[in-house]
Amino acid sequence: MSTISEPEQILKYFLVPDNTRIEANKITVEGDVIIGNHSNIEYGILGDTVIMGEGVTVSGDIAASSDIRVDMWSKLGNRVEVGRNAYLGEFVTIDGKLLVKGDLDVGKEVKIRGGFEAKGWILVRNPVPVIMFLFLYIREMMRLGKDEEIEKAVEELFEDSEDILSLEGKDLCENILIIPAGTKLTPEVFEVAGETIIGENCLLIGNIRAQAVETGNNLTLKGSIYSEGQILIGENSTVYGNLYSKGKVQIGRNSRVFGGVKASSVLLYEKSRVDGTIKAPSGVTFLRDATEMPVLAEVNALGKVIMSDTYKLPEDPPQDEDIRTKNIVEVNSPIKSNVKARNSFTPGRKRKTARTRALERTRRFKGTRAYRKEQKSGE
Repeated sequence: MSTISEPEQILKYFLVPDNTRIEANKITVEGDVIIGNHSNIEYGILGDTVIMGEGVTVSGDIAASSDIRVDMWSKLGNRVEVGRNAYLGEFVTIDGKLLVKGDLDVGKEVKIRGGFEAKGWILVRNPVPVIMFLFLYIREMMRLGKDEEIEKAVEELFEDSEDILSLEGKDLCENILIIPAGTKLTPEVFEVAGETIIGENCLLIGNIRAQAVETGNNLTLKGSIYSEGQILIGENSTVYGNLYSKGKVQIGRNSRVFGGVKASSVLLYEKSRVDGTIKAPSGVTFLRDATEMPVLAEVNALGKVIMSDTYKLPEDPPQDEDIRTKNIVEVNSPIKSNVKARNSFTPGRKRKTARTRALERTRRFKGTRAYRKEQKSGE
């Protein structure tokens, strides 16, 4: 998967961690979930810590084994179960029942229509805004994964509000599902404004629309991918749909697409398979491992694949033997070998006109008659 180095870019990507399952109206994550502002999620969510931005709508059930934080004006359409503490901002609405095993911290004008149960303290105040909590969350994640020197540097960066953290997003987001702002996730389509990066061993049901899509290995996608940029499919993956891209499409080894591919160019690795039609104006390329005998493949303008085996000359050929080419096969060649060449042209010789050739024939004929007269007079 690609490495994201700028922290301000983390929330612009749709990042799906390893072993994530999006199926049967439920999203199951082996980690935390972060949802950007004004996103619409028509799924239930099952994860560790669930963090929602402002104006988020979630229609399914939510089960957070740790904490849940919901910013103002968000709406949760069903039952919410929290393993630890819950923090609800102002004007949050929960249509179902809220079950909290820890403390409940709520803001003003919060509506819980199905009632609530909290085993800990209940506080009515304005919790820490989600955007502030995200920075604290990122710092805590870095503290768990970095050494003491980097931790001190991070603390200094947080003291200066104008600076932005510099970290490796890949390590930070290893087990975090990040849904960028304005995303729409439904059983029919995943509409993402930015790029999509999917981890390994994932199962997704639905079509994907994004600027670019990159997947890990062992992906099962029951849907099509529509991308403005490139589409990179990992190894041992299966896509039950079509791939549409205005850029490049790359399909990894042992992967299969039960559909067609339409892109600017297509790159197929060894043992990958496309069951449908491939349309690529810039060409299709096949790649094999270097350990095997390479096969060169090209696609002509008619869409037919032309294969030709490469032949390596011996390092020390015998001096008395001629080197012969191997496996030369002529297929439907329009050139016939038994036809004599006419008006052949020799490089370096000036081409003669028809008048010049006629004069030469006349001279040769007159010269022959003069020679014959001399022979007769001599006799």
